[in-house]
Amino acid sequence: MIRVFKIILPILILVLGFGAFQLLASMREPPQRVSRSYAGPLVEAVAAPLQQVQVVVEGQGTVRPDAQIDLVPQVSGIVVWKDADFKPGGTFAKDALLFRIDPRDYELAVQQAEVQVAQARYQLDLAREEAAIAEEEWQRLHAEEAPTDLVLRKPQLRAAEAGLQGAEARLAEARLRLDRTNVYAPFAGRVRTARVDVGQHLNAGQSIAQLYSIEKAEIVVPVPDEDLGWFTLPLPIDIAEASTANAGAIYDLNAEGGSRAFAFSREGATAVVSGAFAGRRHQWSGRVVRTEGELDPRSRMVRLVVEVEAPYGGIADGIPPLTVGMFVEVAIAGRTVDGVRVLPRAALRQGDRAWTVGRDGVLSIRPVQVVRALEDEVLAYIDMAPEDRIIVSQLSGVTDGMQVRLAGGNLGGQP
Repeated sequence: MIRVFKIILPILILVLGFGAFQLLASMREPPQRVSRSYAGPLVEAVAAPLQQVQVVVEGQGTVRPDAQIDLVPQVSGIVVWKDADFKPGGTFAKDALLFRIDPRDYELAVQQAEVQVAQARYQLDLAREEAAIAEEEWQRLHAEEAPTDLVLRKPQLRAAEAGLQGAEARLAEARLRLDRTNVYAPFAGRVRTARVDVGQHLNAGQSIAQLYSIEKAEIVVPVPDEDLGWFTLPLPIDIAEASTANAGAIYDLNAEGGSRAFAFSREGATAVVSGAFAGRRHQWSGRVVRTEGELDPRSRMVRLVVEVEAPYGGIADGIPPLTVGMFVEVAIAGRTVDGVRVLPRAALRQGDRAWTVGRDGVLSIRPVQVVRALEDEVLAYIDMAPEDRIIVSQLSGVTDGMQVRLAGGNLGGQP
């Protein structure tokens, strides 16, 4: 009996479960069908209004001095004094005394030259008196005949005059050599290297220090050749305005920041130099003053020279110095462009095309005239309605007139 019950119980459970499933299935209502229209793929779009944009040409470079020299004494001798700041890193003003060579030998040479001048003047005075006496004697004895130069002692007079001139020249040379025992700074600057100390013997013509100017600083900025059309370049040569019939086409072809293309003017474009000093970013004002003599033979880029006046002049106002050797970024002010739109790089499609979407959610493929391509943006002319937006999403199988949806639920830029 128990064995029969164990066989029947599972079968009974299966039958009851199947019956319950059929009962629930008969009570279920069929799902309602809802028809939805396909609104197209979801895209992101940005506004691109018409703008007036000033083009800025950017570059990088290293600061260098506008003048650097090897300091070479012109006379030999022992150093008897030097300025306390005449050492690597020291600063000096223009015409400041840097060091002094023992002048005693040169002072004695000046005294000897002065004695020689006095002797030469005595010889000249004596020759003049002798010439005058000789002329009087000739007039008294041979009044009817013309005297020769030798009789009148004119050669001796000329020799005495030449002797005086030579003595005066030697005196001037001796004084010049004495003056050169004091070595002065040719400009305001800093000491890069110095190999001189008190008691050291220096030889004329021996390089003993390197100095560089802090009156101006220069940055060499390589830029592509096509960027030269966006800003003012200084004239590479001096052209007199009256010497050319086309002076107006060369001088002041356009004011800086204007809307027309231009090339040369009396002054180059302004620039902003920015760099890090003491862990903070700072800016200095500069100007394009020239281009170097040739294109870079490897990169084929033009090397601009940007000049900064008084790179140490703002320290009193809390502006740090533009130090030689700093790596800086340079932004050169260019001309303005009207009626352009600023697009993200991702919005420019192959073949200089862009996708726009209007209020109706319809995608349009429009031609783009690229004015200038930047690292992350593009300046371009596009014929589109003010309310249209630029699609930046990546799509496949795009056709003109297809329906799209804007991300966030906005259709065609509607809030």
